Amino acid sequence: MKRTIDIIKNPEKLNLWVRKSIELFKETAYLDNIQEVYPFESALPLRKEDEIRREIIQAHHNRNTERLLDVLIAQAKFPYEDPIWYLVKEVKDCARKNPQQIKRIAGILYSMTAEEALARLESPPKLNQQTGPMFGAWLRKNFESLAIEQFKSSDHGTFILEASEEEGKKFVGQVLKQDLEKRPDLVAKVNSQYIIGEAKWIGQPGGNQGKQVSEVLKFCGNQRGNVRRIGIVDGFPWALYKRNGRLINSKEAILVQESPYDILSALLLRDYFCRFLS
Repeated sequence: MKRTIDIIKNPEKLNLWVRKSIELFKETAYLDNIQEVYPFESALPLRKEDEIRREIIQAHHNRNTERLLDVLIAQAKFPYEDPIWYLVKEVKDCARKNPQQIKRIAGILYSMTAEEALARLESPPKLNQQTGPMFGAWLRKNFESLAIEQFKSSDHGTFILEASEEEGKKFVGQVLKQDLEKRPDLVAKVNSQYIIGEAKWIGQPGGNQGKQVSEVLKFCGNQRGNVRRIGIVDGFPWALYKRNGRLINSKEAILVQESPYDILSALLLRDYFCRFLS
């Protein structure tokens, strides 16, 4: 993607918080420090109980498809992404009435070893399913939280909203008058200024990462009323150069870096809040 800003010669044309985030990546041990927000070492395989492991291995070795699927139906995930597994698992008589599909699924399972099927079953959740809870846990650890009524009445200090997903969504919609499909990752109040934000970890260019960037930009672009919307982005978009020294010109990096909106690393969030404390 072609840049419209010469980021090397004219960095002052970038949004202040974008520029600060790029400098943070360039001049500090950014990846080491971001571990505080996103402790990726917690993404460990989730070993099943020994009895369940034995049942899966035995059913797999004996080609006992009915028993194997019975055990797998009781698990939270499946060894691979199958387009109809949810229907087989959740819909009454679906497995019984569709023997050819069951044969197909079984064939894929038997193309793996029992140990490989177990390893896939025990693999940690996808990273993009974990970063939201990681960011939320970091927020609660680093900023004081208030229940809805206290949050509304506060007018001095920095606070985040302590509320359930549904309560938070209702508050943002009805009180803050923000039309959103879900509760934002960040609902904060600094003195009298409300700030809401979407947090994303963008590990590399392409694929679903592009969709994540688009979601942040769309969120920030729909500024409404006196509520400030920000993007809290970390990872790849703050890098400038490839290993060979060439400037990174991927779409995801350029869209974030040239955004006019306040998009920043989570590591700068406290500094960002401070601007509203005076």
